[in-house]
Amino acid sequence: MVDKKPVIAILSLTCCEGCQVSIFDLGERFLEFLTKVNIGDFRLIEGLPDVDKYDIAIVEGTPLTKEQERRLKTVRNKSKILIAIGACACVGGVQEIKDYRGNKNRIIRQIYPNIRGINNPNVKSLKEIVKVDLEIPGCPINKDEFFSLMNEVLKTNKIPEIPQKPVCEECPRKNKNCLLLLGKPCLGSISLAGCGAPCPANNFPCDGCRGPRKGINLEAMKQALKIKARLSDKEIEMVMERFGEKNEFTKVDKKL
Repeated sequence: MVDKKPVIAILSLTCCEGCQVSIFDLGERFLEFLTKVNIGDFRLIEGLPDVDKYDIAIVEGTPLTKEQERRLKTVRNKSKILIAIGACACVGGVQEIKDYRGNKNRIIRQIYPNIRGINNPNVKSLKEIVKVDLEIPGCPINKDEFFSLMNEVLKTNKIPEIPQKPVCEECPRKNKNCLLLLGKPCLGSISLAGCGAPCPANNFPCDGCRGPRKGINLEAMKQALKIKARLSDKEIEMVMERFGEKNEFTKVDKKL
């Protein structure tokens, strides 16, 4: 009998691999997921057979070397569906800060005494290099959202859409004690929901690690941060660039 289970690859580039840890954190649900697929590549599982093609490639991290960029393009060519997971893959991650904070060429010389042979490219999200069929953002990803979206892909063979809702809709503080109204720099109103709002629920402002939702009014958000959180223009820029999402917020501003 021919095994018709889809072949899945779970791959990582430059990242902390926290999103893969979140996948493992599914526990028994991850074992259930494994019964529906064949794993073609996953660094955290040993003894896997070599395969030439993937039905679905799940990629975490950003390509920071030429070798990693070539690997990403190879994986794209081998895969029917490519899914980017995590802030690094979807918006660039914390490492993208080096692209617009100071002189990156001067900084690398301060770190490495001999920079010959060291790549120092601009950091790019996966979609800036290859075609990405689905992005599951977050730092790290929400394991429940990942499980739900992956099951939908396996069941329908179609790409689901993440609802364009703000984190505020999931926030337990939405009816009282809003962090922004309390003077904290919370980006929940312009950030994409799906995480369950764990940060504001625990008294931490949303950092926007999932990137922006569509149709935001960026200028209105900046004014709110100035008035409510008393931030300067420089401080606002630093808040919005923490996960590499600075350019992403600008791209989806409804005024542009």
